[in-house]
Amino acid sequence: MRTVATTDIPRESLLRPFLATATFHDAYRADLRDVTLSPTEIYLHASRATPRWVHALMSIRNELVRRVGLKSVGALNMAADKLPAAFDVGDQIGIFGILSKTEDELLLGIDDRHLDLRVSIRKGTSSDPNSYVVATAVKVHNWLGRAYMLPVGRIHPLVVKALMRRTLV
Repeated sequence: MRTVATTDIPRESLLRPFLATATFHDAYRADLRDVTLSPTEIYLHASRATPRWVHALMSIRNELVRRVGLKSVGALNMAADKLPAAFDVGDQIGIFGILSKTEDELLLGIDDRHLDLRVSIRKGTSSDPNSYVVATAVKVHNWLGRAYMLPVGRIHPLVVKALMRRTLV
């Protein structure tokens, strides 16, 4: 099983501008064995490695938020209907919309009335080209978003680390 370490959001990240208004953020780094993979391919590998307990948590989450009028986002491992290179800005990939895409980074997002979520998958950094970083930032809009983030903020690191440990990239 691979090592996943807490890290800073890379200086070069497309996520950086969102941090100015974010109320939550974190970032995790793991070694990248296959540096030829694109950030989209890394994301798709990770989504396919989703543990069963994460599926169970997502199902519970979707049922609970539906009861208070928020979006059910579906499952993390929703099948991709096209090749990784064919995904572009504006497309849906799994539960996320693609907000930006470069050779080194994929910026994903979900916006809802209680919060806005951004996830970055960044391949390599200037100091560590043989790694990848998954960074998350959340902007909370109201009391419902704050209440939502109380449990999610604590569970989120466990989910991301588990996904990264299981992802063979």
